[in-house]
Amino acid sequence: MLKEERHEIILDKLEKDGIIQVSSLTNILNVTDMTIRRDLKELEDQNLLLRVHGGAKSLDKALPREFSNEEKIYKNKEKKEYIAQIIASLIDGDENIFLGAGTTIEYVSTYLSNKKCNIYTNSLYLFEKLKNLRGVRVFLIGGEFREITGAFVGSLAIDVIEKLKFSMAFIGVNGIHDGLAYTYSVDEGILQAKILDNSNKAYLIADSSKVGVEDFYGFYKIENADVISDDEISSKGKKDIEKFTNLIYKI
Repeated sequence: MLKEERHEIILDKLEKDGIIQVSSLTNILNVTDMTIRRDLKELEDQNLLLRVHGGAKSLDKALPREFSNEEKIYKNKEKKEYIAQIIASLIDGDENIFLGAGTTIEYVSTYLSNKKCNIYTNSLYLFEKLKNLRGVRVFLIGGEFREITGAFVGSLAIDVIEKLKFSMAFIGVNGIHDGLAYTYSVDEGILQAKILDNSNKAYLIADSSKVGVEDFYGFYKIENADVISDDEISSKGKKDIEKFTNLIYKI
């Protein structure tokens, strides 16, 4: 493949996704890491992208931006459905389960009928999907409402969480990189860390597109939780996670 063709593919993927990883591009273009890094350097010199650790960002998305629930709900839908089934398979009856905000976890509602468990959440969007499920008791944790993600956060939410102990907690992330889980909102990250710490079993939820990715706020060391992903996770992604903790990626 000619260099010009590689550059066109890289820029097209950047326009679509906003961020690209060297490891992903080596698989797509079937070239070495060194070739990709040279390509990214040339494109950056032409002011067409911004290189970051492990990849590159498009210039118009160089500053972190938080995507809304509506923007994310159908992105990587098949991966999210796959992960949702893994999560549901881990939930038994007579347990106190925390399900965090995020579109991947929203898909879990499809698989929870007759689980006969107690579900706690700070997600209004998830609550709306769970409230009519047979056999499931649902508790909504209140606080300051963040409309963009549908999550309740802040001191009121923290005050409630500090008094509760969960059998299991499932928390979605925007990225996992170098042993750290990332999100965009500091307020959400602080609350999510407390939820995970107050659970007998903690799970971080990241579809394979989020492995190797950083966001604005690193809120949790993945060594303190298991990570759930999908079966499209790369060999490198598996190794990067399994250096620190257990990875679940098969139904």
